[in-house]
Amino acid sequence: MAPEVGEILISAQEIAGRVRELGALLAREYAGREPVLVAVMKGSVVFLADLVRAWPGPLDLEFVSAESYQGTQAGGVRLVLPQDLGSRVAGQPVVVVDDIYDTGATLEHVCEALRALGPADLRTLVLLRKRLPPEARRGRGRPDWVGFEIENRFVIGYGLDYHGRYRNLPYLAVLGGA
Repeated sequence: MAPEVGEILISAQEIAGRVRELGALLAREYAGREPVLVAVMKGSVVFLADLVRAWPGPLDLEFVSAESYQGTQAGGVRLVLPQDLGSRVAGQPVVVVDDIYDTGATLEHVCEALRALGPADLRTLVLLRKRLPPEARRGRGRPDWVGFEIENRFVIGYGLDYHGRYRNLPYLAVLGGA
């Protein structure tokens, strides 16, 4: 293990089991419909790949880019949407898939931008939600579905990074010293 990889919080096996549960839950929720999953890049890519394999029904995929971290510190949200996204989500059920919900700022920015494009409905799914006091939350909403609740620690692995490193770890761990 690299020196920056600390305590393993959630094993690869625990993640795989929970992602299968979430895939089955969403398949039931959207039975007979074809939702558009809008993944928030880059952190959600590993979660998204496993989620779509666990989802037996039809779906469509889109991607947005949102960044709110500089190192280990949350900052302002920078959002980039594909030019044709409006034609892909208008009138469709949409599920925003993100890696982590801490202050809520990123998810709120993404959802505001998507609501302006006129989806039939808009729901959110996050792999992780940090346990924070209400005053630490900046976003108004809460995720509709959550994979795991975690303490307020900086985590890496399973798509989450530190300066572009550790996304490829198959588990979720605390950044060493964080």
